[in-house]
Amino acid sequence: MKADFQPCNLCGDKNVIEFLYRRRKYAIVRCAICGLVYVNDQPTQTELNEIYSAEFFKVGTKFSNDVDGPSVVNARKRLNDLRALPKVGQTQWLDVGCATGDFMTVAKECVDTVVGVEVSSFASSQARKRGLANVIEADFLEVNLEKEQFDLVSMWDVIEHVRDPTATLSKAFSALKPGGYLTLTTCNIQSLFARCMGRRWHLMIPPRHLYFFSPTSIQTMLESIGFMLFSISKPGKHVPLDFVAWKLANLFAPSAERFVLRGAEVIGLGRLAPVINLGDIMTVIAQKPGR
Repeated sequence: MKADFQPCNLCGDKNVIEFLYRRRKYAIVRCAICGLVYVNDQPTQTELNEIYSAEFFKVGTKFSNDVDGPSVVNARKRLNDLRALPKVGQTQWLDVGCATGDFMTVAKECVDTVVGVEVSSFASSQARKRGLANVIEADFLEVNLEKEQFDLVSMWDVIEHVRDPTATLSKAFSALKPGGYLTLTTCNIQSLFARCMGRRWHLMIPPRHLYFFSPTSIQTMLESIGFMLFSISKPGKHVPLDFVAWKLANLFAPSAERFVLRGAEVIGLGRLAPVINLGDIMTVIAQKPGR
């Protein structure tokens, strides 16, 4: 009997889907046409909203909101790279999946208006406590935005979490001014590290991650919407070691996550945040035609 596969979010076909393996009861499949890898057993939006509770953000010092912490340092590096883009406007920016507001905090120093969208009530409240008033608590696809409103839309570690990445990127396209930029980070399943690790890859974590892009599949999706690819790079970033410890526990001993985090806190692992680059996370920049 033929397996019941969900249609590919990029191709729309469900007759050429290949089963790869199961990870934590979830079937991981791949489209034979475009190569998009995704979770076949898609959770409901309600189930996803439950995932992004306060517990989601209790993973060491990653979301500490420390002005000198690694997340803010990474955000500032991203901001400086974006400001160097040709003719990038700095009137209105939109940060989709803004979490607790690290990127918004640094961007507002040089952008007239920065708006954030965040589905998690916990994270959006934390962002507002930092003085970020322009945070909309909602699913991005349900937010009413004017067309051609923003100079830049950012999605840091977001697109792999959403149930409909094509619709999400299409909405960003509509919200951008002609000539505006989209920037996003996402996992790279075609990286050497991901291919070596297989189902044990640290980013293969359904149902938190639902889609697993390659440089080819993310470019194809962006171009199908109307974007022009500007660049794909694989820079490293500062990662607190207590978060690394949590990730290892999450992969190999999920029941020990809280114990590992407590131990990491006791020995002060969160104070150490080296630059880590496994080559399995892409920074993608695309542009809406115009100007």
